[in-house]
Amino acid sequence: QKVPASYLFVCKDELGKQISELCLSLEKSDSIDKHLNEIISEFFRRFMSLQARNTTYEQLAYCKNLLTQLVSERETMSTLRIRETLYYLNFNEENFVFYELERLKHLTEDLPTRKEKMAVLYYEQKLVNQLPVLVNKGYTKDMPSLKEQVNCWINEEVKYLEKDCLQMNIGNAVSNIENKINTSLSVAKLAAIIRLLVVDKIIINRQVAPMLRVIAKTFTTLQKDEISFGSLETKYHAP
Repeated sequence: QKVPASYLFVCKDELGKQISELCLSLEKSDSIDKHLNEIISEFFRRFMSLQARNTTYEQLAYCKNLLTQLVSERETMSTLRIRETLYYLNFNEENFVFYELERLKHLTEDLPTRKEKMAVLYYEQKLVNQLPVLVNKGYTKDMPSLKEQVNCWINEEVKYLEKDCLQMNIGNAVSNIENKINTSLSVAKLAAIIRLLVVDKIIINRQVAPMLRVIAKTFTTLQKDEISFGSLETKYHAP
């Protein structure tokens, strides 16, 4: 239901001073991200400018609850504490959702490997999912919950990274095959030829095992693109 204009006027008069003091505290604090500060301040400014015909009791109650939570934590306020509060109240407001997604992008953009990026995203997902949340509460019911939106983005990003990893691994495998010396020999024949080269002192490596490992990685046979070191070693010693 819509809030009567007279009642809304009284409520805004009571909340206005608290909102001004809170916004001032946020602005002065060095431990709070400036962008997050702007999102909260803009939310309260929008609420204070709403007309009675556009304001519901639910919106009023949510604004009061958020203000109470933030004011109560003013002494220990930090970016992390504010984020925890906004998750607790399911603050699924568009600007804050974008803020969280940009934060996740920033955490991973400088990491050198896809595995590291996925590890960071999974860790952040764990932290988000472990945050307590009020049941059946939220800034707007027109959008999915804050956690749901963040989880969805992380899952899609991980899926993309995994797919990219798979394509890269396939590409590396193809590249490895192309870079090998291809033969029409069997493993047994290749092992016998290597044994002859060692006996005739054409290959003069002191240790056999490391040499065989290199050969197993470098050559292919008629049947196999990947030669087993164990198989090559067995046939080398029993030519």
